[in-house]
Amino acid sequence: MSEEAPVEKPAFQIEAINGLRCPECGSTRLYRDGMRYLSSGQTVQRYLCRDCGYRFSWPKHERKNLKGKQTIKTSECNSRALALLERRLEGAMNENEEKTTSGLAGAAKTNQADIKGKIIEYAWWMKKQGYSPVTVESRIKKLTRLLKLGADLLNPESVKETIAKQPWKISTKANVAAIYGCFAKLHGLTWEPPIYKPNYELPFIPTEAEIDQLIAACGKKLSALLQLIKETGVRIGEACRIRWIDLDLEQKTLRIQAEKNSKPRIFHISDKLIAMLNMLPKKSERIFPNNPQSLQNQFRNVRKRIAIKLNNPRLIEIHFHTIRHWRATILYHQTKDILHVKEFLGHRSLDSTLTYINIERALFNSGDNTEFHVKTAQTPEEIKALLEVGFEYICEKDGLMFFRKRK
Repeated sequence: MSEEAPVEKPAFQIEAINGLRCPECGSTRLYRDGMRYLSSGQTVQRYLCRDCGYRFSWPKHERKNLKGKQTIKTSECNSRALALLERRLEGAMNENEEKTTSGLAGAAKTNQADIKGKIIEYAWWMKKQGYSPVTVESRIKKLTRLLKLGADLLNPESVKETIAKQPWKISTKANVAAIYGCFAKLHGLTWEPPIYKPNYELPFIPTEAEIDQLIAACGKKLSALLQLIKETGVRIGEACRIRWIDLDLEQKTLRIQAEKNSKPRIFHISDKLIAMLNMLPKKSERIFPNNPQSLQNQFRNVRKRIAIKLNNPRLIEIHFHTIRHWRATILYHQTKDILHVKEFLGHRSLDSTLTYINIERALFNSGDNTEFHVKTAQTPEEIKALLEVGFEYICEKDGLMFFRKRK
């Protein structure tokens, strides 16, 4: 868009006569996105690009005192995100170049430029292959981390040595090695992956009281998010996709869009959760920010503070996914129906759900000596009430139907 566009004309005339375009991708498919109110009292029309999602104002005006570190966001358009990625890679490579000797500075600079181009190419390849924006960003971060640690991404042996020196968990090393293996395969590098076999560990399961302590200590947004995961067991990525239109106040249901090849679900939610969600500001179409990493950072800070205050180090081990594990374990303990737990969590494979059988047995000491609540019923209303709270039918004798539920 030319800077000489007449400012005195209304925004709709500028758009129609001068052919207003997105500054990022050049598209003319624009939405009007409200007005921007300046400190001088004037208003400027804001636009939203329908193709790349970039927001801008026209006519342009000088912006002062802009601070803050630019980061890559999954909601940004491809060109802008990759431009920020190039800046991040430039910083990582500059750190690498400082570690080289002066005699090899010229060769190192050329090598780093090649690596930068190959990482950008790898990012575009993942986008074309349909990888989610979160996965693309996560993988690029790990490759950039290897650069900062001094690894030469064009030398597989250098990468292997760098990974081996790090005090990471075996699972982290295996993940980084797998990511680099995909990068090496794309660029025709010979890569013999190191043998990292993570030991299988049962997930940490907190108590309900510990989860409630964290919910009470967080602000409105985080507490609503934790209560949501506690009731539904959704993943953090699924929670960040929930829109206000997915919340049905009349039926008290919440619709979940699936991720990681899982299944979409609909949950009945409590009045408490509905009240917590209604207290959140409705500034966008999504209930929670579409930035899981930002929410995790906020939760990490609150979790550490509460763990110190209550002198309970177990609270530090609680993550968003930990609460999902807790919900699945409790659900299996209440129902003893592994297929129901599978559908509740949205798993495609039953193998992913079988873990919770071992956890439930270890936590609740399930076995033949398990005690039960026993109830009897005669009328259809009594039978329905018992089935709704988890009782299972056992037998009928003397006109009475017997039901039981594990304590």
